Amino acid sequence: MRHILLHPQLRAAIPRSAQRSLRNQLWTRFKSQAPRPSQRHEPGTPQSKDLAASARPAPPSTPAKTTVRKGPPERIMVYYGGTGRAVFLGMLRLTTIFLFGGACVIAAPACYADEEKKWLTPLGKILITTFVISDLLAVVLGGAVPMVVVAYIAAPYVNFIHLALPAFARKSRENAIHYAKDLPPTATLYLTTMRFNTIPRQTAVRLGDLLAEKDSTRPVTFRNLRPTPRPWWAGKTPTQYLTEGKSRPGKQSTAFYPQLWPAIFQKIQRNSPSKSYS
Repeated sequence: MRHILLHPQLRAAIPRSAQRSLRNQLWTRFKSQAPRPSQRHEPGTPQSKDLAASARPAPPSTPAKTTVRKGPPERIMVYYGGTGRAVFLGMLRLTTIFLFGGACVIAAPACYADEEKKWLTPLGKILITTFVISDLLAVVLGGAVPMVVVAYIAAPYVNFIHLALPAFARKSRENAIHYAKDLPPTATLYLTTMRFNTIPRQTAVRLGDLLAEKDSTRPVTFRNLRPTPRPWWAGKTPTQYLTEGKSRPGKQSTAFYPQLWPAIFQKIQRNSPSKSYS
């Protein structure tokens, strides 16, 4: 019916009275199907709401957090020498280095340029009389003596000692403690000492190669029977070490086990040269 009214040729073939009746019928049908103004903004039916909710994509589900129990790291610290002693030895080393530099840069040129030798030290006079050397060399050697003595005496001091843990001992803290209380001779310890220029130096040793020792020239508690060879430019590997029977208290962490060092220290004291392992 609507197509007849819209098409111009068909509409011309129909009389005007028939066209008016068709328009009235179409208008009546349109009014009956159109929604009322009060119903245009009403919410949809519950069924339509359910269909819309089901059509929406579901939010991505967050995976459940798995709690993993972390064990000790690969290396745990079992000995701490203390901050005060390390700072004191470091400052003493730097002082002797500056003293040697001042003797070479300031005192030696002044002594060499003075004709009356007023700046000559008693040590310089003794060295000149004994070895018949120049005043310049005497001052340089006099400034180097404190640096060499301090570097030699403080070399065995150990700042930190770390213990390498195998895979089974890193599963939990209890396994690490159980392993450390009964260490095999092949257990690896990392001893951190200080170079003459205050730079840390770490040396890997085996527990079975450490032997208790005392030295008359400097304080020593044990030495390494089989030091690892190093290149000539890296310096000689230290063999003597100085530690206490108990670790100093430090910052609490999951990698610090100071209660394990007394047992390890006693084990080192009981070692003998015949028990060293190759």
